[in-house]
Amino acid sequence: MIQGQSPYTWFKQYRFSPIFAQSLRISQAESVKRFAYYHLDVNAGSGYNDDMRVAGSPLNFLSAVERTKRNNFYAFFVDENRNRIGELVTRPQVEAMSDRVSAFHADNAEVPAVVDAFIRRREHRPDYAVGSLVIDPNGYHNGVPWDALREFCAMHPRIDVVMNLGTRSFRMEKYWIGRKPGKWMTYTLHPISSFKEWFSRPHWMVTEECRISKNSWVQLVGRTMETHKPDYRSLGFYDADSDRGRRIVAGIENDSARTGVESPFLPDL
Repeated sequence: MIQGQSPYTWFKQYRFSPIFAQSLRISQAESVKRFAYYHLDVNAGSGYNDDMRVAGSPLNFLSAVERTKRNNFYAFFVDENRNRIGELVTRPQVEAMSDRVSAFHADNAEVPAVVDAFIRRREHRPDYAVGSLVIDPNGYHNGVPWDALREFCAMHPRIDVVMNLGTRSFRMEKYWIGRKPGKWMTYTLHPISSFKEWFSRPHWMVTEECRISKNSWVQLVGRTMETHKPDYRSLGFYDADSDRGRRIVAGIENDSARTGVESPFLPDL
């Protein structure tokens, strides 16, 4: 099944891989290694992009588990597409770790509460739980359960937030919100500059926009603890509070919404 962002997919997963690995390695510090690692991936997909022959984020994460030997983990993959989840559960890596992996055909907004309940049953201090949350929608707002994730992140501040967002979609939505009748009149935009508060993560890293044809994307990592930044410079990540990081975010949020006027395309809400 073809899915994702085609030629961009391999580059996105290339950047995701070391992020997953570092989060897993950090969680093996003496003070926390006895605790489980919790991983939630919304919009997980089928685990593989057949068009580009690239493993998706679920298999990318499980490969990082194998490399780091972080065997005490629980992974939760969710997608609204029944066929994609059906394909995901048949992947050999998923079958081999079936005792540690849960896959859901469900609304993305439903599963964060399920994962929260799972953590609370296992941990005396659920707010100390470590892990990662992957948010990778096809666009910007479409498929992101903003309110559910805001609540989940507030309750679990030590779970890293890893995001891939369509900035072209952001610019089009920015243009139409408040102008087009219907739900667009009351819809709320969530700019990157609001993520510190929305996701309860004070430290963010951001990449330059990657542009392919008319589409563009940006990747972000949000954490409660500050990241040792030089480790990520080679991947193109910059501290969002640095001069370069601020320029990247400002360029996305303040750029002209020309694409929203020129294109008849409107993202589904």
